[in-house]
Amino acid sequence: MNQKIPDSPRPDMLQPHRAGDVESFPGGKVIYLSPVPLPTGVAPLDFNQAIGEVNDAYLDFGGSLPTPFTWQFTLGIPFIGFLMLVFIIPMLGGG
Repeated sequence: MNQKIPDSPRPDMLQPHRAGDVESFPGGKVIYLSPVPLPTGVAPLDFNQAIGEVNDAYLDFGGSLPTPFTWQFTLGIPFIGFLMLVFIIPMLGGG
């Protein structure tokens, strides 16, 4: 894996990079995951709405709104914990 720390505060997205390159900057880092995909002639489809923004220079992955599953998980875990605390644990303890 090639790791390069640039002198500028932000990475230069317009220069070519290879898959596996990592550029650190104050506030984060950019990891180049893969080369440009091969053309298939089929329109791209984002099933999980995980792509925030796409342009000629970069793809922002994970920057979109939460999906219904995210809300179900976020709200469901505390609710299940509450149910266990109120109903299941007393039943196991006999009281």
